Amino acid sequence: MIAVSGLHRSGKTTVVEHVVAELVRRGYAVGTVKSIHKEGFSIDRLGSNTHRHRMAGASMVTAVSDGETAVMMTRRASYQEILSWYDTDWVVIEGARGEPYARIVCARTVDDIDECFDVHTFAVCGPVADGAGADGAAGGGITRWRGVPVLDARVHYREVVDLAEEKATSVSKPAAAGQAGYEERYETLITVDGVELPLNPFIQEFVARTVKAMVMSLKDAPDGDEIRVEIRRF
Repeated sequence: MIAVSGLHRSGKTTVVEHVVAELVRRGYAVGTVKSIHKEGFSIDRLGSNTHRHRMAGASMVTAVSDGETAVMMTRRASYQEILSWYDTDWVVIEGARGEPYARIVCARTVDDIDECFDVHTFAVCGPVADGAGADGAAGGGITRWRGVPVLDARVHYREVVDLAEEKATSVSKPAAAGQAGYEERYETLITVDGVELPLNPFIQEFVARTVKAMVMSLKDAPDGDEIRVEIRRF
C-alpha cells in the first residue's frame, strides 16, 4: 500500500486517479481510502433513514442499494483496522500524513514540499511537478528533491507506479496475543447446504463480533475460542 499526502488543494486526488488507473491496467485489484479533515463532516445526511438509525443508538449502520453498499460506524477507525478490511492487491490512501507508509508527496510550490516530506517519501508530484519527468524539469526547474524524483503523475504515471511497486509498504500482520498492539481477531466460516460462502476479512470480523456479542449476552455463556451456530429450517 502507499499514501498520497499533501496540503489542501495540492493535487492529491488527481495523482490517486492516475496511480489507481495504472495499477488496474497492470492487472491489480485496487482499493482506496480517503481521509477527510473537514470539521463536522459526516458521510450520512441529516434526516435520512440511516441517520435516524444512528440517532437511535446504532453503532454501525449499513446502507445497501442495487449498486452500492456503504458501512458507517460512529467512531474513527485506525488505518491499521481499515487496511484489515481490504482483500485487494493494493490500497492507496489519500491522506495519512505522519503515518509510516511509503508516500507520494503532493505540493503546489517548492515551499510546500517539506510540510509532508519524510523518510518514507519516494516521489514528489502535484502542481510543483507540472512538466517534470524523465525528459525535463518541473516549472520550478527541479527534477529531484532531497534525492527523490519529482514527476508529473498526469504524464509519467508509469514511472510513478514503477516506484510504487518498488517502495510500497506491506500491510503488517496483527500482533500476537500478549504483544503490544494486539487486537483480538476472528476467522468466520459460513456454509449453506454444505456450500461455503466467500467472505472478505471485514465481513468475517463483522459477523464474528456480532455473533459473539449475542452469545456472550446469554446467561452462563463461556468466553471460548470457537463458537458454532447451526440453523436448520424445518
